[in-house]
Amino acid sequence: MARRASYRTIKSNNELGCNTETGMRERATVLLVRHQSVLLVRERGGPWLLPGGAVAFDELTIIAAIRALHEDTGVQASAAAFLFQQVSAHHLHHVFRIAIPDDVHVRPKADARFHELLWIDARQLANVSATPGTRAILTRAMGGGRDSPRHAWSHGGAESEVAAGFSRRGR
Repeated sequence: MARRASYRTIKSNNELGCNTETGMRERATVLLVRHQSVLLVRERGGPWLLPGGAVAFDELTIIAAIRALHEDTGVQASAAAFLFQQVSAHHLHHVFRIAIPDDVHVRPKADARFHELLWIDARQLANVSATPGTRAILTRAMGGGRDSPRHAWSHGGAESEVAAGFSRRGR
């Protein structure tokens, strides 16, 4: 017996992962920082991006950030903090700083959409091919304590690492 396809009516752009106010796709964007280096990802030959992914309908943005990092790298976050929202050409980014244990090796998962990972010193970001949205987020994040975390989650007491942000720059 053949299965019948099921359909449902989409009532709002939000069901498509779009912000109903702006019509832009919502993206949970991850700042993963280790020893003054930032993790960037890219598809083969594409520009370098911050890890992250689309926010699913009815999904909390912090959960989307943690999920996207795990889907791309297999890494479990130990803490996460919301930093700010940033608009780019096509996305409304919900930017989170995520902490992971220092002994965790980050690499792309075999089935991840990103094939390359790069840890780059924050001072060398001008030397990589990144999207304007990625550059804007990194510039804002490195601008000091202006956007300190407002909402945080921690598993295992890593909240001080998350709250530190880029404030340790230069130490």
